[in-house]
Amino acid sequence: MERELAKPMRLTKAELLKRRPIYHDVVLHKTVYESESSFVQMYTHELIEISMVTSGGGVHRILNQEIPCKEGDIYIVTPDIPHGYFVNAAGECMTVRRFLFDIRDWFEGEVLIPGHPRYCYGVFRDNAVTAYAMLNAQTQEKLQGLFDAIVREMLHQKQEWRDGVRANLTLLMITLGRYVNGAIKNIPSSPPKDWGLVSYTIRTVTEQFGKTDLTLETIADSLYVSKSHLSRVFKRLTGESFSDYLRKIRMTHACNLLRETDLRVEEIVRECGQKDIPYFYRAFHCYMGMTPHQYRTLQASTLEAKDQKERNRLLLDSISENLRKGRAVMVKELIGQALEGECAPEAILNDGMLRGMSIIGEQFKNNEVFVPEVLVAARAMNAGMQMLKPYLSADGILATGRVCIGTVQGDLHDIGKNLVRMMMEGKGLEVIDLGVDVPPEVFVRTAIEQDCQVICCSALLTTTMSVLADVVEEAKRAGIRDKVKIMIGGAPVSEAFCRRIGADCYTVDAASAAEAAVELCCS
Repeated sequence: MERELAKPMRLTKAELLKRRPIYHDVVLHKTVYESESSFVQMYTHELIEISMVTSGGGVHRILNQEIPCKEGDIYIVTPDIPHGYFVNAAGECMTVRRFLFDIRDWFEGEVLIPGHPRYCYGVFRDNAVTAYAMLNAQTQEKLQGLFDAIVREMLHQKQEWRDGVRANLTLLMITLGRYVNGAIKNIPSSPPKDWGLVSYTIRTVTEQFGKTDLTLETIADSLYVSKSHLSRVFKRLTGESFSDYLRKIRMTHACNLLRETDLRVEEIVRECGQKDIPYFYRAFHCYMGMTPHQYRTLQASTLEAKDQKERNRLLLDSISENLRKGRAVMVKELIGQALEGECAPEAILNDGMLRGMSIIGEQFKNNEVFVPEVLVAARAMNAGMQMLKPYLSADGILATGRVCIGTVQGDLHDIGKNLVRMMMEGKGLEVIDLGVDVPPEVFVRTAIEQDCQVICCSALLTTTMSVLADVVEEAKRAGIRDKVKIMIGGAPVSEAFCRRIGADCYTVDAASAAEAAVELCCS
């Protein structure tokens, strides 16, 4: 399963318009949207783009904004704005029809002046760089007709065909100016001068990222503006710092070279504009969670069977490390590679994902990491589990059952409860998460209404331990004590306390809690 790390793409006018004065195509998009990587998967070009979603739907990423799109949506984007279309899930498709053209080739006067009210016939109002319209079926058919008319004029090139293209293009722009719903939400409008600075900066990076002396300062000097001003404008209009953008572009290109060529590291360092080899190794490991050699090894399609065990070990180590760092995209990619390498799903779960969560949990207890780090690791764990579940089920590893879980009344801790929930879901249990501060009657009512086999209660404070006993008593009063098992856990809880209050099970950690829940559901 290859990670779709596209090369930094900036299409020039000459490349796009080498055969016709207006570029037209219909593109079938299948790339799944991943917010962590999509910025470097987008493309830029020197032309105005009019694109219409003709079937399917997904996400149109413009700069740092994720915009849901569906059939009938039409977008108009000014030159040098990074954007791209993505689908929401594997197997989905979205078809986009688009025109790209240089407005200077077809119009004249005030229509060509950025910032003027009539620029592009008012499509880009209030200095916006993008505009969109949500079309009904009738309007969509009308605009499709104009698209078709322009294409016919270009194909047949009969007498005065350029005037025919210009007339239809003018009508298309005027119609769009009437239907557009204004600028895309959260993409800031700004004076044309500021957008010019950002466009030039993006163009320079995509064309010159291989130069070691390319910095924000050198670009600012060439634009005759201060470095601090260019930095502020770039961050405000793109949502990303210049240094992060440049690093992603360079690392993406390095990944492509490692995967697609036999270039030595020294040559890749030169190609990607890195300072030196040690710096490149540090930057690559920080970005990818592995060394360049490990990455190339993992990507090699001709890896011999004798190296499979070592490859799987590296994969599991990388899954664990990337999960701890919250890199959900890389975790999913590595799981896919491990599955293709015939690594057992149970090994991926235990030696990769659960090992990573165990390490992050231990670090959290030792105050080596804090809540944000645990939460992003949990998100990566959940993303990986969604991918791994079908394989675990196919191997007969998963059990079935339904559990309700929550932190008891008076207690707002949820890190441990969330980890237990994820572990249980990883075992194939359906888990109903009641959250924190849950009264005993809510546990019992949920178990009755949702037909749960197990109630799982967490208490992290000694002052809330008594509520665990209240849950047991509430289950007795409701008459379900002989039908529903009760599990308890938390830092102050012990096996002796479990026996004293009459609960069924106590476990010391999340992994054993998941295993015990499976046994209780199957008993």
